[in-house]
Amino acid sequence: MARSSHGEDAAAEMVGTVILIAILVTAIGLVALALFSQPAPEKLPAIAVSISNETKIIEIRHEGGNMLAFEEMEVRIDNDLLPSGDLICTDCGSDWSVGDLIRIDLSSDPRYEFTMPNKVDIIYKKGDQFQQILTTRYLGTMTPTLTPVTITGTSTVTPTATPVPAPVAGFNGAPLSGIRPLSVSFADTSTNFPEFWLWDFGDGNTTGNTLQHPEHLYTTAGNYTVTLTATNSGGSNTLVRADYIRVKQSFSDFITNENVGVFGTKFYFEGSRVIGPDATIFIAGPLVTSDLNGGSELLVHRIYVDGDLTLDGGSAGLGSPTNPGNIYVNGNLKLWSGGRDIYGDVYVAGNFELKDAKIHNIVYVDGDLTLGWTPTLDANARIYYTGNFIYPNGMSTAITDKCIKQASVPGFLIPDPVIPQAKPAAWYADRGYVAGGPLTNNKKIIAESYSSTGGPSASNVIVVARTGDISLTGYGGSTITGVLFAPNGRVTFAGKAFEGVVVAKDGFYVTSGGTTVTFKKLNDYFSSADDYPF
Repeated sequence: MARSSHGEDAAAEMVGTVILIAILVTAIGLVALALFSQPAPEKLPAIAVSISNETKIIEIRHEGGNMLAFEEMEVRIDNDLLPSGDLICTDCGSDWSVGDLIRIDLSSDPRYEFTMPNKVDIIYKKGDQFQQILTTRYLGTMTPTLTPVTITGTSTVTPTATPVPAPVAGFNGAPLSGIRPLSVSFADTSTNFPEFWLWDFGDGNTTGNTLQHPEHLYTTAGNYTVTLTATNSGGSNTLVRADYIRVKQSFSDFITNENVGVFGTKFYFEGSRVIGPDATIFIAGPLVTSDLNGGSELLVHRIYVDGDLTLDGGSAGLGSPTNPGNIYVNGNLKLWSGGRDIYGDVYVAGNFELKDAKIHNIVYVDGDLTLGWTPTLDANARIYYTGNFIYPNGMSTAITDKCIKQASVPGFLIPDPVIPQAKPAAWYADRGYVAGGPLTNNKKIIAESYSSTGGPSASNVIVVARTGDISLTGYGGSTITGVLFAPNGRVTFAGKAFEGVVVAKDGFYVTSGGTTVTFKKLNDYFSSADDYPF
């Protein structure tokens, strides 16, 4: 048993942030009458102690009563037997007497890195008999709760109990967002000392859901609601944080999973039609009539417009008639003059103005709905809206009955992947990229910017412009197929046809009339995602 100086040093350790809990527990051993040949039970010692807990340093002072030999006592912290070498006693001999102070330092114990010690037990042992003479809970933070102690063969000592308050659940996580796979560290911040934890991470994975401070791996993109239920003997409490963790897909995931044919801030098309029954167009900005040559058709499965979409005049249509998907407008939608076809379900974050267009599926409007005289709604088409409904007096109920007000409509999130930059020069060199030259079949080019003013058709080309634009003009009767990647510029094409994938921060400009664009899958040109040029 180690010794340290008594007096001023011991008092100093109790100063500061000490929350002193004085616990006077007297355990009195009663002598029962002998039954038959059974000997009388051992008389238990009676002691009075005070206990304090300062920054995970527990101090137990003998305040009065019987002396206890160290060989006849055990100290347990949270039900774990404390080795005698961990006890530091001030001026103790072979026993624990009035005035003696036992000091237990748990500040470096890894079990208490994120929590406080909870309970102290003192056990009196004589031979093979072990009798509990003191137990206290919630060390150093509140009035302790003393649980009844049953002394085998003698009597029951029942200290006065203070009701245990239920926990108030709380937690934090970090990081709260990122690209999948995303590892999130959760820290329990619940008050009133919970003893049990049950987590719901929102993704159905229950690994580690009963730990106090779990680490959780999210493998799928999405928004996740996290729930913690904290419990102790006083009850339970639950905290729910809706959409707390936001896991994004990588740019490569987005391009591949949604079969993106064009990605950029603008799509300017003077050609006749865009074909892509399985493809996606992503425009990180507004789309207007003049961008689509008045009558161009975007015959693609899915369209994202991160801004207003306004088609007023001409007959430019949207959506694939053979494989209708969804059209997402993160702003206002105006389909006014022009008998255009709209295929697929449409989601509008703002107001919707409709006059001449033909609606073939469902439209969800989180705003006002305004009708002109001549819209067409298919038999199964409907428009659900949340705001005001404005339409001409005398309009046919065959149309107005298909416009239905709702308290809410399904929402959506516009993907927000960030265009990655080009890879290191050595990566391209190892894969046969060259610095320039005319386009030919299967050619791969890496340059700061690239320009070609005409030539014959070329298939399966890969062109990467690190910092500038890609310009393929003067290809009148020629067709180019492949992948064009300009992470800091725009792509311009003038020719008979383009087939492939275009990723350009500043948009895709098709400047020749009669051009046909067909969007293909990125993996039509690469055998593995490891070969993607970004």
